[in-house]
Amino acid sequence: MFIYEGNKYIFQRLKGIQDNLNSIHTASKSTSSNTKGKEREEFINLFLSQILPSPFRFGSGEITDLSSHLSGQLDIVIEYPLLPSITLPASNAGNRLYLAEGVAACIEVKSNLITQWNEVKETSQKVKQLRRRLSASTGMAPKQIPLFAVGYKGWKNEQSLNKRIQEGIVDGILIIEEGLFVWNHGILPVSQLSGTATGPWTLWGLIVALNRLATSLKYTSIDLIFYARPDWMIIKRLCNKLEEDDSVEVNFLEILHEEGINDHEEANKILKSLEEEGFIKIISTGMSQDTKINADVNIKITSEAIEFTKYMNTPFELT
Repeated sequence: MFIYEGNKYIFQRLKGIQDNLNSIHTASKSTSSNTKGKEREEFINLFLSQILPSPFRFGSGEITDLSSHLSGQLDIVIEYPLLPSITLPASNAGNRLYLAEGVAACIEVKSNLITQWNEVKETSQKVKQLRRRLSASTGMAPKQIPLFAVGYKGWKNEQSLNKRIQEGIVDGILIIEEGLFVWNHGILPVSQLSGTATGPWTLWGLIVALNRLATSLKYTSIDLIFYARPDWMIIKRLCNKLEEDDSVEVNFLEILHEEGINDHEEANKILKSLEEEGFIKIISTGMSQDTKINADVNIKITSEAIEFTKYMNTPFELT
């Protein structure tokens, strides 16, 4: 817990921001359904964009990953723009489609987290199915996209927030009115200084968390071709796994399972694509006719596949 006041100048400015956010929420209680959008915009304009530096970009929209999962609409997506994101030319530029590997974190902003917690749960289910495939990584970045919940109102004590964190629904919670913030330091694979914050320092606690999460992406990358050709991601993974030995026979479906691909039709498409391109040879197959994969397909990779994947930008992480 932040007990010592710390830098009094930062503290004073954080207190001013907290007071402004609370005032805006109080003033908007009687307004129309636009309240949610207003609160989200003010949280960005009065706080996030005023403190976090220009490499960060804030917007709303949806996130997708290499398995074509989709998050659904998110209140705030914090992009550390090492990778592209996409919007339609005629649409609102703030409503984008993001790549999972380019998002530092996302935030759901609610008027009252207690009464709107089920909405957060629904968002979490979609966000938590997204998976980052990071290469050239130092091992710092989380494999899942961190999700934070911000409430202008909510629980009144730190114990209640910690209980929700332990449920695994979100990775951090900020209550603006009460001045409470907790987050799960364990989402970063490397050791982190722990601690929770109260009062105006809660805003700084969120900044600390977001800064650490964005920094974890700094030394990662992914070959963007994988979004157009996810089957190439599979063959790249196979080649790395076999360490350039094309004589080893492997279970193709085990690799697909590791990538979260369990649909029979999708598995068949990938198998056919790689076979037609001469990247694999099918030794035996036990593909079932069910919609889910529950049989073996044994393959060998070809020397052509090994040579082809040497020209991909970065080594693919196996873990």
